[in-house]
Amino acid sequence: MLIVRAIDDQPSRGIKKGDEFWLYIVDAHHHMGREKGHTNTPAGAYEFYAQLWFEMQKIAKNLRDEDALLFEPIAVAPSDFANRCFNSHKSWERLNHGWLVDRTIVFPYTDDYSKPETAKAPSFKVSNDKIAGWTTRAPHSIRMIGFARVNPMDGTRQKDLAVKELERSVQVLGLRGLKLHPLAQLFLDSIEGELTKNIVKRAGELNIPVIFDTRNINTVLRIKTLVESIKNDPECGTAIRGLRVVLAHCGMSPGDPQLFDALRDPAIFAETSTLHDLDVPVLFESAVERLGRLNSPWSEKILFGTDFSFLSVQAADIILYLLSRKFPGTLADIQRILGGNALMLAQKPFATETGRSATPVVYDCLDQDKSNQHQLENSIISLINQEDWDLCSLDVMLPPEGTWPEPLPVSRGGFNGVYLDSYVMTLRTKNNDREIHLWMRRGPNSLLSCSLLSTSGMTRIETIQNASQLNNSVLIRSLRDHAVTLETGKNLHEKVVSYFR
Repeated sequence: MLIVRAIDDQPSRGIKKGDEFWLYIVDAHHHMGREKGHTNTPAGAYEFYAQLWFEMQKIAKNLRDEDALLFEPIAVAPSDFANRCFNSHKSWERLNHGWLVDRTIVFPYTDDYSKPETAKAPSFKVSNDKIAGWTTRAPHSIRMIGFARVNPMDGTRQKDLAVKELERSVQVLGLRGLKLHPLAQLFLDSIEGELTKNIVKRAGELNIPVIFDTRNINTVLRIKTLVESIKNDPECGTAIRGLRVVLAHCGMSPGDPQLFDALRDPAIFAETSTLHDLDVPVLFESAVERLGRLNSPWSEKILFGTDFSFLSVQAADIILYLLSRKFPGTLADIQRILGGNALMLAQKPFATETGRSATPVVYDCLDQDKSNQHQLENSIISLINQEDWDLCSLDVMLPPEGTWPEPLPVSRGGFNGVYLDSYVMTLRTKNNDREIHLWMRRGPNSLLSCSLLSTSGMTRIETIQNASQLNNSVLIRSLRDHAVTLETGKNLHEKVVSYFR
């Protein structure tokens, strides 16, 4: 997390000079694999974030001297659980750095592995396997969310070939979104065609977001037409409910009115990578002017991204502008842009077809000083350091859509909208015969609830938004019917740990 400090009193916002705040950052655009001169792995990502923080500090010093900042970046730090997990294993400990960014959405380059292995094989099969191998196993599963790539033009070789690869990537590998690149895969002129439409439709049905590479406003307009065609198709009812499309690089047109016409669609969002220097204020000032009249805040439409390794320290321009006096928004706007929006779009908890339906169990106990939760988490960390279980994901809970709060100073708890102590953790046996959601929630009056759920069936958790009405009613009733109140934290520890034996 990025720790920032207020430089001046801001009475209208209840902020005092010297107040410190935690900002949770998600990089929504990051490549991994190998393509010509570009090579990147999780270790490379963490090194990059450490370099980005170093560059930010240098630039911020100059901005501070010029009195250009409203908040100064003073430190970075991991969340407590992530820190303990990375420090629990000697080979993981060396990766415990680069915590300017908490989570990273990663997908393949058009890389050396993307070409089909045979005439009947889909493009990106090996690439998607590699992304899943990195992002669904500890320790990187704590920091990374894997997205697939497919080539719609595979459909000209074999019907539904790309659609089936998307289904395999999501349902078998556990990848949680899709990246499409019209220029690299040569379908710029057929974005609105049936091949691409079938893939985006299936992504909507699978409830995963789609990131489109956009190099100019014409690509944005084609994508907008595609989205409208899906919404107007009576056969796409299920897809419409899960349809979420991100315009990478903002179409490289941050001030174009047509970009904001597209963003008025509730299903379309923009991502900031490649923008730097004067493009940065143009984007945000235009967003306030052209989206500020929407029912939802304009800042809910923009995601932070880096496009590493094609780009590097340009991302510092975005972060530092958000912290500057020129930024026309609040701390809540900053937090949404830097991380909240990306988490909201990728809010479906990790799950694959491995999960088997089972009756949920929920254990409740009092935990006034969080020591019971701390002890249980340490036991889970020990569990994943052994041979039988792996940690596939750790998804923090989020506030209901449209209710993102103003971050509180660290002196008052530092809550920024991300519930670091309430989360859905997915554990899977290494032989893939069991897959479990461990759902940890902090409640009122020091109540700690730990639910153990199947990742499939009628009683699965469907969203990481922290509101019971957003979860399916069957799950809520089942949890209520199978709740067990325990007298001590020791009882909680014994019950949960024995579940994984």
